[in-house]
Amino acid sequence: MLLKLKTSYKGSFLTIKRLLKACLLEPFTLFVKKLYRKPKRSSRGRRKIDHEVVFKYTVKQVMAGEADHLNDLIYDPVIL
Repeated sequence: MLLKLKTSYKGSFLTIKRLLKACLLEPFTLFVKKLYRKPKRSSRGRRKIDHEVVFKYTVKQVMAGEADHLNDLIYDPVIL
């Protein structure tokens, strides 16, 4: 708690604990620099399926006669 107040870090205690464990033998200034550095990678997050686009594509396949795989018993999207 004191370390979080001294560095005025807004993140979680778990992040501080993990970084402190990794930087235990390094100088405090280096620890603070690593604490505030920007992440190298970022997550693009969970992808949401656009159901309208999927529906329009399925209708296009049915109208073009390319949807025979939907009537086949081997193809089951629920089991995939």
